Amino acid sequence: MSGSVLEQLDREWAGLAGDREAARRLPEVCRLAGGARSLGDVERFVRAADPPAADRVLLALVARAVEDAALAARVLLQLLLPGVRRLARTWWALGDADERASAAVAAVYGRIRRYPLERRPGRVAANVLMDAARDLRRAVRPARWEPEPWADDDGLEPAAEGPVHPALELAAVLADAVAEGLVSAGDAELIAASRIAGVPLAVIAVRRGVSVRTLQWRRRRAEAALAGVRAVAA
Repeated sequence: MSGSVLEQLDREWAGLAGDREAARRLPEVCRLAGGARSLGDVERFVRAADPPAADRVLLALVARAVEDAALAARVLLQLLLPGVRRLARTWWALGDADERASAAVAAVYGRIRRYPLERRPGRVAANVLMDAARDLRRAVRPARWEPEPWADDDGLEPAAEGPVHPALELAAVLADAVAEGLVSAGDAELIAASRIAGVPLAVIAVRRGVSVRTLQWRRRRAEAALAGVRAVAA
């Protein structure tokens, strides 16, 4: 099948979305999605629903995915494809567009299948995408120190290392700051969801049951702590 992995997934979904037999294999998911009769109905429900209702469907999907239901994992992957595309655009150091897409899909799918449901029973989309971003950052970090290949007899100097993408730096700083106890995992998730995954603060506020002003204050406080980390590192 030609095309990038994202195009292949979209073509596959075009057939799967209308498969009512497949939908009957996920009865709880369909019930939570307003009595959906097809997987396409599930997708449409999640896209249009308010965050709590959408998250209930995502929780049901990830619970089945962790139980080794490949269909549930595939549906959840489809629902997270906008975030997968953002990751693929961000992690430029992983290669060309197709390589980045493949890496992003693999990272998100892997995180779906091993999602820690008992520890994180909410905000599934943001959690999966943040964890996938962390995995991609780990994959990129060793590669940043490998010299560019160049011929010994061409008279050229080795290419200088290019600038680090801001998103790479932010993901690395977030992971290190949480590990060192400088910011909480919740605040790191807030920054990753809003700054990397592009989730609006208003949406996060509804999911967390707090005001946008509260999230703005928490993000400013956490980013001030990160700024201190960067200043020390410099």
